[in-house]
Amino acid sequence: MLGISKFFETGGLGSGLLGMAFALAMVGIAVFVFGRKKEKSVQKIHLRDLSALWTKEGARSIHISELSPLWRDEQVLATEDAVPDLHNPRAADFMDKIQKWAWFEKFPQQKAVCGQILKLLDQEGHCPSVVDVHGDVEGGWDENTYQLLAKTTLLDHSLNVAEQVVKLLSDSKAWHVIPDTMIAALAHDLGKLESMRGYLYSLGEHPLAAGRPLAGIPGFNKLPKKDEIIRAIKLHHKMPQGLLGKTLKKADQKARQKELEDAALSNDTAPAGSSEIIKAVPAKKKQETNNTACWQAQKDIYNETGKVDREKSKSEAPQLMDISGWFDMAQFLEELKPYINKMFGRRFMAFSMSDGHVYFQAKVLEEVARKQAEKAGCMEIATMGPRDESMRSVLLTIVHLLRTEHEIIARGLIKDTFFGGYFNVTRKIGRPIKGYYTPFHAEVFGSIAEMEQSKPKMLRDIVKVSPYLDNADT
Repeated sequence: MLGISKFFETGGLGSGLLGMAFALAMVGIAVFVFGRKKEKSVQKIHLRDLSALWTKEGARSIHISELSPLWRDEQVLATEDAVPDLHNPRAADFMDKIQKWAWFEKFPQQKAVCGQILKLLDQEGHCPSVVDVHGDVEGGWDENTYQLLAKTTLLDHSLNVAEQVVKLLSDSKAWHVIPDTMIAALAHDLGKLESMRGYLYSLGEHPLAAGRPLAGIPGFNKLPKKDEIIRAIKLHHKMPQGLLGKTLKKADQKARQKELEDAALSNDTAPAGSSEIIKAVPAKKKQETNNTACWQAQKDIYNETGKVDREKSKSEAPQLMDISGWFDMAQFLEELKPYINKMFGRRFMAFSMSDGHVYFQAKVLEEVARKQAEKAGCMEIATMGPRDESMRSVLLTIVHLLRTEHEIIARGLIKDTFFGGYFNVTRKIGRPIKGYYTPFHAEVFGSIAEMEQSKPKMLRDIVKVSPYLDNADT
C-alpha cells in the first residue's frame, strides 16, 4: 500500500497513461500505413489488343481479374464488334466496305447499326422497291414506271442510295456526315418491307412506317443524331432540312434515275416477246387517308411527346429552274384539258368561266408536271412528294414560260412573280369560296361555248370569280 501511495504522490500514474496512449497511437498509424491492402489500378484492354498480347513473344502475363471490365459491358462490345452473316453477295460486300472505310473508325455504333439494317434487308429486302398505294408519292406513277422500277429489289435500291450518299458527301468533302447519313440511306425505305405493311403503309406513308423497324434495331436509340436521322427519313419525299436530310433526298433521286435508265436499257436489249411480268407489284388500293390518325401514328412510332408541331417553317421563295429536258408545252396543255369542268364527287379541280378564263388548282399543274417528267425519265421531279416545296419552283417555271413566251396565262389576274393567286368564287347560293388558282386563257383549250355547255349543275352556280384582296401568297 505504501508503494502505491508513493506512486500516486510522485505522479507516476498520469505519466504512465500518457505514454500508453502515445504507444497505442503509433501502433494504429503503423497498421494503417503498412497493414492496409494496396488498391489495384484496373487497366481496360480491348479484345483486339488482348489477342496481340497473347501472340507476341515476351508479352507480360495478364491476371484474369484484369479482364473483368470487359465482361461488364459484354453486350455493347458484342454489338459493336459483331459482323452480321449476310447471304446476299452485294450486301456482304458492302458490309465489308463499311468495316474497312476510315470514316467509321471513330463511329463504331453507327457501323453496328448499319450492319443490323443490312441484316434485315438481307432477310426481307427481296421485295420490289416500289409501292402502289393510294396516297403514297409512288402511287401516282404510271404502270410502265412500276414495271421498270419493280425490277430493282428493296435491298438493291437501299444499297444504290447508300452508294450515292458516299459519292455526294465525298465530292463535297463532308466525310464526317457519312456514318449517320449511311444509316438513313439503308433504312429510308424499311417501311416497304412486307412485314411492315400495316396501318401506315396502307395510308401511303412508307417513310413513317420505316420508324418501327429502325427503332427496334439494337443501338439505334443510343445514337447522338437519332432524331436527325428519323427526321431525314420522314421527309425524304418532301422538303428535308440540313445536310443529312438533303443528301438523302438527292441520293434517293439519283439512285431512282439510274435504276430507271438501267431497267429501260435492259428492256430495249431483251428479245422480242420476252417481256417479264412483274407479279410482285401489288395492285392499286383505293383507300382514304385519315390525316388525323396518321399524325397520331407518327407520334406513337417515333415516341414523340406532346402535340405534333404542324406549323410550317417560313418557305423560301421559289426560283426559276431548267425544265427543258422534260417539259413539253403542247402535251402539258393537252393533259390539263380533261380536268376542266370535271367533278370528283362534289369536288372540282378546274372550271371555266364565260368571260374567257379557266381556273386550275395548283395541284392539277403539279400532277401533270410530275407525270410528264416521269415519262421523260426525270425521276428528280417524278419522285417529289405532294407537299414537296421544291415543286413550287417547277410550277413557277412552267407558269413563267406559259406567261412570257406563249401568253397563255391571264397576266392581269395574278402577279408576274407568282404561279397562282387566291380568288373569291361567288355562287348563286351560299357563301363565296376562297381558293388558290392559276388562271389560263380559255381559248387555248378549245371552244369557250362548248366548255360552258358541258358544265355540271354545281359549277353553273358559279357567277363570279374575283382576285382576293389580301393576295400575298405565291
